[in-house]
Amino acid sequence: MTIPKIVQHQKEAFRKGVTGSVEKRKDALVTLKKLLVENEKEICEAINTDFGKPYFEAFTSEIATVQHEIDHHLKHLHKWAKPDQAGNSIFTFPAKNLIYKKPYGTVLIIGAWNYPVNLTFQPLVGALSAGNTAVIKPSELAAQTSAIIKDLVEEYFSPSVLAVVEGAVEETQELLSQPFDKIFFTGSTRVGKIVMKAAAEQLIPVTLELGGKSPAIVHSDANIEIAAKRIWWGKTMNAGQICVAPDYALVHKSVKNQFVEKSREVLSQFFSNDYIPGENYTQIINHDHFDRLENLLEQSEVIHGGVTNKETRFIEPTLIQADWDSVIMKEEIFGPLLPLLTYESMDELKNKLIERSSPLALYLFTDSPKVESDIIDNVPFGGGCINETISHLANPNLPFGGVGHSGMGAYHGKHSFDCFTRLQSVLKKPTWPDPDFRYPPIDTDKLKWLKKLLR
Repeated sequence: MTIPKIVQHQKEAFRKGVTGSVEKRKDALVTLKKLLVENEKEICEAINTDFGKPYFEAFTSEIATVQHEIDHHLKHLHKWAKPDQAGNSIFTFPAKNLIYKKPYGTVLIIGAWNYPVNLTFQPLVGALSAGNTAVIKPSELAAQTSAIIKDLVEEYFSPSVLAVVEGAVEETQELLSQPFDKIFFTGSTRVGKIVMKAAAEQLIPVTLELGGKSPAIVHSDANIEIAAKRIWWGKTMNAGQICVAPDYALVHKSVKNQFVEKSREVLSQFFSNDYIPGENYTQIINHDHFDRLENLLEQSEVIHGGVTNKETRFIEPTLIQADWDSVIMKEEIFGPLLPLLTYESMDELKNKLIERSSPLALYLFTDSPKVESDIIDNVPFGGGCINETISHLANPNLPFGGVGHSGMGAYHGKHSFDCFTRLQSVLKKPTWPDPDFRYPPIDTDKLKWLKKLLR
């Protein structure tokens, strides 16, 4: 079936109500969970084939997180889908005011390669929960995972509800030319602009989950051991190929040496049996990305680490001495390289952060409520943690999304339901009373009474 035919088929099915009722939506969510549970091994093996992600990490970050999201929606969907009652105003009383939650229709979800199941299926949960039909486009860079997603979706779902389109730039461009009712994209800021431009041609609403350089700030009063552990935990997960990975460490000058020493200790503890891609560490996705990261490494001053192996696409977690003008600070790294910068005052810290594009995430290590509120109140970022990294993604009660160049819109939990829902207002008026006051002819007495009511 061609791409236009797929979209046309889903639009017709949506109009016929194949996903309309809450019961049908729940059935779709249960089917998606069944797909994941029954094929866990095959999915994790495909991800491992694509870029050597260890089984434990693949299961926890790709399978378990989506299952948890599905369970959250199944538990709350009836409540979320009910119309909300709204209050009256002086101009509408007496009346009943309702806000209905309506699905957009047929939506397009473009996933990302670094979490090829999670970043495709996680937004899909919201799309199905809200009652949409969906076309998903997995990333071609994770080819084995893309193929198994297509095979499994075709086995478990009717194409009238859910379809998969594989391919690269040409297929994506054709998808973006279709009359979808909503587009959800996860990927780079550069491609996000292309998606938004294409959507604007047809006035299609978009949610963009992009990236950016997410700082990990270590203040002078921080627990340095905990900071080092949690920053490197976030940086070594998926070999740093995460949109919310700590992109660089911004450490108070007074604790720089402590942080460097603790970083060495932490990495030797994490990987005491050496780095074994596929078992305890992840490979770089392909040789192009490997070459890009190795080029950054060659232009950097290495403090610790720096070992690479092109054949196995291995790059050791590496701590790098940097400043704001370093080449490695010009773009999102998306790999296991951690530049280390220092600051001396809160004003310097805030000014440097505010000067840059707003990041998708920000991590602050401090024991000071004053420092915490100073950063939160003055530095814009999508979401983040205090004395932790990345874990805010795991709570379905927290919206996940960016700001400015790091994205627009949010999802996870109810926010995923809201993301794929449009609000439809309805005012229901009784036929009595029906005062003549509201109808022409208009005279000065009516205007006088109206002004009195508004005082």
